[in-house]
Amino acid sequence: MIANLLMGIGIIFLFSGTLGLFTMEDFYSKIQAIGISDTVGIISVIISLMLKYPENMARLLMLSIFILVLNPAISSIIAYHAAKSGEKVGRKIK
Repeated sequence: MIANLLMGIGIIFLFSGTLGLFTMEDFYSKIQAIGISDTVGIISVIISLMLKYPENMARLLMLSIFILVLNPAISSIIAYHAAKSGEKVGRKIK
């Protein structure tokens, strides 16, 4: 029951991050929307899988630690290099 609820919450977060990718106008807003919601969504799904399959707890725990460390770091690296290459903050004037 709780595992299914966490799975649903994770899917909602993943979907909202993807929706943010298409609705946000600024590149940095897109990176933030995807980075935060995907991290929360994936961790929620992994916790759900830990509750459903406790025999794989160690593997899923290692995977969640990697995601918690790498997802924000990769988002920051992408934003840093976008700023270095001249991507402006804010809306683009059409």
